[in-house]
Amino acid sequence: MENLMNTSITAVLGPPPANVDLRQNRTWRDNAAVITISVIAVIAVAIRFIVRLQSQKPRPFLDEWLIAATLVPMLALLAASLAGGHYGMGKHVWLVTIGAMVKMKKILFTYLFVYLFELFLIKISILAFYRRIFGRNWSIWICLFLTTGWTVGSMIALLVSSDPVAYFWTSTYNSKGGHYRYNFYNYYIGNAAANVVIDVLILLIPVPVVWRLKLRVTQKIMITSVFFMGVFVCIASIVRLHYLTYLKGTLDITWVMSNVYVWSTVEPCLGIICACLPALQPLIQSFMKAEHLLYLRKRIRHSKKMSQVNRLREHISNTSSSDNSHSRSDTMDSFDGKPELGLRAHDDEVHLTSCVAQAESDRCRKERENLEEFLGPMFIRVEHEVEWTVDRS
Repeated sequence: MENLMNTSITAVLGPPPANVDLRQNRTWRDNAAVITISVIAVIAVAIRFIVRLQSQKPRPFLDEWLIAATLVPMLALLAASLAGGHYGMGKHVWLVTIGAMVKMKKILFTYLFVYLFELFLIKISILAFYRRIFGRNWSIWICLFLTTGWTVGSMIALLVSSDPVAYFWTSTYNSKGGHYRYNFYNYYIGNAAANVVIDVLILLIPVPVVWRLKLRVTQKIMITSVFFMGVFVCIASIVRLHYLTYLKGTLDITWVMSNVYVWSTVEPCLGIICACLPALQPLIQSFMKAEHLLYLRKRIRHSKKMSQVNRLREHISNTSSSDNSHSRSDTMDSFDGKPELGLRAHDDEVHLTSCVAQAESDRCRKERENLEEFLGPMFIRVEHEVEWTVDRS
């Protein structure tokens, strides 16, 4: 048996086709991809907990504990991917020994269970987050039922796929030692397709809720776009499904499965990252606000510097023929350098104010609304009222 394990798979499959370049090796590329995306996923979860601990309610919620729990199977998937590469995943199968192929199939069998459990945790975490944000929603319960049923059903189907169970990996060198109860290619495709459908359903849950809110259309679009970051997970699932189709009728299993391994690790990592994005909104808003305020300061610094007194004098001289008292509110709008009546740039020291007038110009109103929408709850609105009297006596 030991000699058999050290024998090249060529003894079983025959020589490679003439168009196969045995010098090709995707192992290092695949390892770099899965390590990079896994590190990003860990960082996303860490930042999510940092944001939570610095918030007014520092105690993590259920969805946050669940997303933290996803890191355990995610790291197991990473380890399995690297181990698969060590035994020959990413190389052409004719360079792999029978013993290495058996080990890879054992890793694959375990990998599939961990993969299913990982996706289950991610989906449950997202649904728990929706439950916390939107309250009770029948669509959340439907997706929870579908997710649980898909996970349990897929695990049972995998467990009974071969008779005996060990035939899943011993079939490499002993095809008569058992049998498959069904076509395993159909299992791969059906399982992946059902996963894509459930991902799309979960992605659509927030849409009707957000669009029922009494917000401006632009705000609804912005909020929806945050939740729609999950579309990248759906894309990853579809790409994985695409690579699974190459398994049909192929002998070069280690070469084809390398892409499946990569995308089976990328998909849950993207799920973790996208699950963290809505919860990171306060951090993203703070960063965007700082960038926007810096931009406003630069605009004000390069605008024409005209003091409020000089502009008042100019206005008084133009209206000196009138003996009436005037009372009006003006607005500071020095963004484009036009000499309009208003506050000086240094009167608005922190640049969190937007001054409104009784007869507000369309351009100023648009700037104010954009700033209000951008700064959100940090927006401070201050009104200045200036009164003067012209006496020609």
